[in-house]
Amino acid sequence: MIRVNTQPLFDALCPEWVRPPETVPERRVRVLVERRDGLYRPGESVTFYAGLTDRAGNCISGIGLKCLLERDFHEPVEFPLVTRDHPVEVTTELEKPGFIRLSASCDDLSAAAGAGVAPLEIEPVPDIPGFDAFWAVRRAELAAVSPDVLFCEELAPALPEYAGLVRCFDVRVACAGGRPVSGILAVPRRIPAEGCPGYLFFHGAGVRGAFQPLTWAAHGMIAFNVNALGLENNRPPEFYRTLAEGELRNYECRPVAAPEESPFCGMFLRVLRALEFLKSRPEWDGRHLVVHGGSQGGLQALAAAGMDHDVSLLVANAPAMCNQLAALEGRTPSWPFQIRPDSAYPEAALTAPFFDGVSFARRAVAAGYFTVAFSDVAAVPSSVYAAYNAYGGNKEIMDFVDCGHDGPVFWSAEAEIFEHVRQSETEVGAK
Repeated sequence: MIRVNTQPLFDALCPEWVRPPETVPERRVRVLVERRDGLYRPGESVTFYAGLTDRAGNCISGIGLKCLLERDFHEPVEFPLVTRDHPVEVTTELEKPGFIRLSASCDDLSAAAGAGVAPLEIEPVPDIPGFDAFWAVRRAELAAVSPDVLFCEELAPALPEYAGLVRCFDVRVACAGGRPVSGILAVPRRIPAEGCPGYLFFHGAGVRGAFQPLTWAAHGMIAFNVNALGLENNRPPEFYRTLAEGELRNYECRPVAAPEESPFCGMFLRVLRALEFLKSRPEWDGRHLVVHGGSQGGLQALAAAGMDHDVSLLVANAPAMCNQLAALEGRTPSWPFQIRPDSAYPEAALTAPFFDGVSFARRAVAAGYFTVAFSDVAAVPSSVYAAYNAYGGNKEIMDFVDCGHDGPVFWSAEAEIFEHVRQSETEVGAK
């Protein structure tokens, strides 16, 4: 797996992903883990280094840092640390497979690092009883809704240099669950006789429209970028802001009395309908079907791979909402933080697991690529590794030891996706 930290084309297509250019601050909090790979065994000493440096990288002494040590199966510990003219050691350990995170802050400066303790031995939680029966009923509800195209409008490519290569369409497709599938479809202008590989990208958390997957279509794929909430695309920013502050405010953690009332129920039905739509297109080659997303999008990609075995490749970037019930056993809670020992909404333990990434992961058969960040506080690394360990297909995972959530979420997997297509074409040719 090839690590790529910058996605300039993705940034150009999806402006809300643009991160400000990095500048060298006057002072910088630093937290590092001793081992380059960040990996340890249960009971082994784990050493972090914390400090404050100037612009040239020299340590600044005598400054107080606020530190927070978080370990699976242990209460978080806050403590002060006074910087020295060399990095200060913080040593701890974890007796069982899991993750440790040390963060430090000073004024508006902060940093964190994580360490994995035997992550390949993290046990995934079992399915909630009735998982398959629940989804059988939901799929029957979806089948009862005709997959009619409700809206289709051709769009000019957002990047003019793609106009001669790609055609784009704003598409909405009827779906069960209260909202249609809504996305931007991009297809190559020249379709080979054997058809094109299919590619679906699912969105992370937030209220936004889809963007144009131009780069994928320009590489010969029929690409569908699906917005998570079934919203109209290409509306002004205030349209989405009004929804985010009103009707869809905190949609991910609203209390529900039954799983069918969860916003993730409709979301996953749209995932299935989006797959059906792409497979119905005459341009599809009938063999390659790639699903890709980060965070909440990685969760949707897991749902796609778990429920549709036509999926040939999964790319799950720091998938959120995995292994949620493990928080009741003492693991660090993961987004959207509904399930935790001190939750004001204990009913979530009975509803949210119907949408847990681990349960979909164990039902998948496609080849899968995962990414994980060791200091991620959203898709916490123990939850991602639980999904990875449960995953039913051939799989690989890439550790972003030095990153939080933003690091692995935007990994494009271009090289891996194109190699998947090339290898399967070679295998077919050999037969």
